[in-house]
Amino acid sequence: MKNIFFLLSFVFILPLGSCSNKEKDPKITEYVNPFIGTAEHGHCFPGATVPFGAIQLSPDNPRSGWDWCSGYHYSDSIISSFSHTHLSGTGIGDLQDIRFLPVITKPDTNRNAADYIRSGYARFSHDNEQAEPGYYRVKFDNGIITELAVTPRCGFHYYQYPANSVHGLTLDLTTSRNWDKTTEASLKKINNRTLQGYRKSTGWAADQRVYFTIEFSQDVEVLAGKNTLKPLQNGQKIVTDSCYAWIDFGCKTDKILAKISLSSANIDGADANLKKELPHWSFDKVKRDGKQAWRKILSRIKVEGNNENNIQVFYTALYHAYLAPNLFSDVNGNFKGPDKEIHSVQKHKQYTVFSFWDTFRAAHPLFTLTQKKRVNDMINSMLKHYDASGLLPVWELVGNETNCMIGNHSIPVIVEAYLKDIDNYDVDKAYEAMKATALSGKAGLAELRQYGYIPYDKENESVSKTLEYAYDDWCIAQMAKALNKEEDYLFFLKESRNYTNLFDKNTGFMRGKSSSGAWKSPFSPLYSNHRDDEYTEGNAWQYSWFVPHDIEGLISLHGGKEAFATKLDSLFTIPSQLEGSNASPDISGMIGQYAQGNEPSHHVAYLFNYVGQPHKTQYYVNKIMTELYTNTPAGLCGNEDCGQMSAWYVFSAMGFYPVNPVEGKYQLGTPLFNKVTLRVGPEKKFVVTANKENDNYIYVQKVLLNGKELNRTWITHDEITQGGTLEFVLTDKITEKQQGES
Repeated sequence: MKNIFFLLSFVFILPLGSCSNKEKDPKITEYVNPFIGTAEHGHCFPGATVPFGAIQLSPDNPRSGWDWCSGYHYSDSIISSFSHTHLSGTGIGDLQDIRFLPVITKPDTNRNAADYIRSGYARFSHDNEQAEPGYYRVKFDNGIITELAVTPRCGFHYYQYPANSVHGLTLDLTTSRNWDKTTEASLKKINNRTLQGYRKSTGWAADQRVYFTIEFSQDVEVLAGKNTLKPLQNGQKIVTDSCYAWIDFGCKTDKILAKISLSSANIDGADANLKKELPHWSFDKVKRDGKQAWRKILSRIKVEGNNENNIQVFYTALYHAYLAPNLFSDVNGNFKGPDKEIHSVQKHKQYTVFSFWDTFRAAHPLFTLTQKKRVNDMINSMLKHYDASGLLPVWELVGNETNCMIGNHSIPVIVEAYLKDIDNYDVDKAYEAMKATALSGKAGLAELRQYGYIPYDKENESVSKTLEYAYDDWCIAQMAKALNKEEDYLFFLKESRNYTNLFDKNTGFMRGKSSSGAWKSPFSPLYSNHRDDEYTEGNAWQYSWFVPHDIEGLISLHGGKEAFATKLDSLFTIPSQLEGSNASPDISGMIGQYAQGNEPSHHVAYLFNYVGQPHKTQYYVNKIMTELYTNTPAGLCGNEDCGQMSAWYVFSAMGFYPVNPVEGKYQLGTPLFNKVTLRVGPEKKFVVTANKENDNYIYVQKVLLNGKELNRTWITHDEITQGGTLEFVLTDKITEKQQGES
């Protein structure tokens, strides 16, 4: 009886204990909510992808417009396709290539093909939708279930059709809903189960090429064409300026699998991808492998705390930070370059989608801590772009230079990596490329070298460009110094002071100045005309703080720390109103005139550290983290911008932030969790602890680095990468000392 009682106890207690352990240590991917940022202006997509993968297999809505830049918006209830390439959080739309949609109706061969394709658009409810890292599932109102999973270069579709229905699939190679236009499309039926072809288009990416191979789990019949759909026989190929197709699966089974691979180089590359990465038909294996890839990369940072929502927001932010840049070379090492030629890589992988104006601030610094090998590959990718175009990329998109946004911020990305001992690339070529780009004369650079600033009557966005080029010049100076190039060092260091030429001491703002030296009038620091004035997606209130390389110099221009602190206080406390009939929609997530929803503001809350008022940094950073980032579809206060919005959160939640990434220092804020463990090497960990007794414990009494009190507001990159502990002693009240500093 005693043994039986013990056995029964074991049977009933074990599940309880197992559940309890799961609650304490859940699988890290369960914290990720891919729907965060899919509403409001986040511009995120919820579909399946792997870290930095070439494929982003996600649903699209039929609507177009700014909030559909990723193809999907949470407010929509119709899915028009599942396409294989998407942009994460950008302010311009493109991609959404090779669009599939399972349907339960047959086409009329006499009916207009486009009308038939549109008739298949399916309604759905978010209650029947699921997304997790590497996987997406939805059940349409018509009963079709779609599941999506991916490898780095291949997409895998699983369809389950309702009983007694048509089992069909539409393929759309025409102009997408957002910004691009098909210039040429081809489809060939190779055999009963295989299709190949390509889609060439122009849009934000002026010359995009997508070659594909598709395989089905059973024999299919195909109807294809531009205006009407006609039978496509084995070996038959059509080439037109746009193309639709209907794939008939018959009625042998209601469960169908389809797999597809893409290459920017050629069909041989797409075919090789499929043979290498997806030679089997196990959907579950691809789903498991994708989740494991995410589990591995996300687990390099472990956070512990009592607020479940904060943990979910953190790991979703980390997930978003690792969506771009995207793998671009196929398994043969080939990719399409900015010169429209096919290029090859051998030792490194080629990456694309470089949103440098956004990501140099925090996303790339995050990579230097957690993705060192990929940083080398990314820099080699930039140098491949330089080889083909003569300049470093500004905003590179699938083998195209878009010249979107401003500055030359591949420069700080390279310099930061080099100064952090990440240098598995041709360093001399990298320096040559930076110097050639900075002295190219393009986009206001000629005027900058002539006048010492960019005159507003010579170049649009003159103030923002002057400030950002000044930072780039300072970065080149640091590289020149490290390489013992004294003459270059002195030249670029001098150029980095050009920001001073646009500071108006009478108003306390960076202002537009003409080629004759006159300030532009009338002037209001609240005025914004999107990107058609002196400021890029902002106004003078937001942009006048962008001098990350010389904050002491900026403080001096304001008349000292007290005056600077007063001005900084005003930024956060004045009304959030904007002036102008075309104020930039990117000015969002506002606290006063501070705009967390756009990148120029991202370092500003940390500037209180420089004037002896770190408690204000702690207050505002905590306010931003807890009020402007939430575990909801509307949980981002602005465009995600290829990971930058999320990388800001990742750093800030850990308790530090790279105000000037190239400097190798991180300004301290206030941690959001009780404990953060950052893996910085095979045998090294950097652990951040805090006595986070409740959400009001945000003020820092003292900080200890490896047990010794830290009498400064920053830590270095080397201190982190050497491993150790950083202990924050927090309180819920501002100390008397801090009140005195105010």
